[in-house]
Amino acid sequence: MKKSLVALAALAATSAFAQSSVEIYGTLDVGNFKVSGQEMGLNNTTNALPVSQSSTALLNSFARQGTSTNNIGFRGREDLGGGMYAGFDLQTGGLDMSDGGAGLAFSRESHLKLGSSSWGDLKVGRTVSTACSMGCSYDYNYIGAGSAMGLIGLSPANFAGSSRRSNLIEWTSPSMSGFQARVGYRQKGDNNADSSFATSGGTLYSAANVTAGGANTTIANYKNQTALGLSYTQGNLRAAYMQETAPTDALTTRTASWMGVEYNFGFVKANVQSATNPNKGGAAAPTDAGNATAKSYTGLYALSTATGVTTYGKGNTVSLVAPVTSKLNIGLQSANNTEQGIKAQELFAQYSLSKRTTLYAVNTKLKGAAAVAKTDVDATNNKVGKSALPADPTIFGFGIRHTF
Repeated sequence: MKKSLVALAALAATSAFAQSSVEIYGTLDVGNFKVSGQEMGLNNTTNALPVSQSSTALLNSFARQGTSTNNIGFRGREDLGGGMYAGFDLQTGGLDMSDGGAGLAFSRESHLKLGSSSWGDLKVGRTVSTACSMGCSYDYNYIGAGSAMGLIGLSPANFAGSSRRSNLIEWTSPSMSGFQARVGYRQKGDNNADSSFATSGGTLYSAANVTAGGANTTIANYKNQTALGLSYTQGNLRAAYMQETAPTDALTTRTASWMGVEYNFGFVKANVQSATNPNKGGAAAPTDAGNATAKSYTGLYALSTATGVTTYGKGNTVSLVAPVTSKLNIGLQSANNTEQGIKAQELFAQYSLSKRTTLYAVNTKLKGAAAVAKTDVDATNNKVGKSALPADPTIFGFGIRHTF
């Protein structure tokens, strides 16, 4: 339940705080998941073993989401008069409920903003990417562990390995006749300050980093990064488009883009999407800035299990969700990564116990995904001795999601 509070009211009673407010919000999600050929466990979606339980041989980690990342946030707003306002948002990253989580940093949201009803708002800091703002709501099952788009790299939440961007300056226009625009900007000078232009695996681009995820790159190869988004909503119709330029001139990356069109027919809501991930996939993706060698990503890196902990490629998605009853929704999402040759079929059900609490189940089947040997799996995965993650895996899970 959302709780509106008078900001610092318990600490100060001055008029300076009279028109400020703070809201506490969050999401908690606990599911029981299984990847075919692996072990079932609470929120076990990548066969990962959390550090806090490394001596127990259990596969439980609430830091991994079922359908949503566990988090808690604080956002506030102050009326500045004349239609203007100031605001902030602080939101934790993955909350590990199994041990309380030692690193409760505000890694998902930590921004300030100024806004006006006449010219929109301006956000500065770490926040949701323009790509995710435009397209993440088109996933009807919360971009969770069974997301057909997310598993094979076609969700805007996958772009550059994250649904968030550090050092982002983003302007959002007011809605005008159903249209709304977003413009995001990241300066290339920020890459040295906090590694925000690092590879998805967290390694800085450098002359020594000639890998599939990075490039032989010097400071001269960095670029200012721009993101543009445009959405339209009118009645039962919704559509959006975005693109985000690459932060370097590495041949392994490109301008990312996403577009989607949705229509609510009443008995069913449907959308079609097209996505181009910034990481190149396919049969001959370059592995360094000189394009000296090439690597085939065909069939690889579904489930984000590779050392690069990222996804690649481009393709399309069709999503359907139908209200069977006032409380029960059944949905089907089909994604096709044409560059990697991987398909994913997701069937899900959602049952609302209330406006804030939902029971869910999901079953997703991949086709064309290559097996991942133990030696190819990222060091944080596969710690309980499994020899490989299987080809064409199925992900099955059920759980409960609560928002407040």
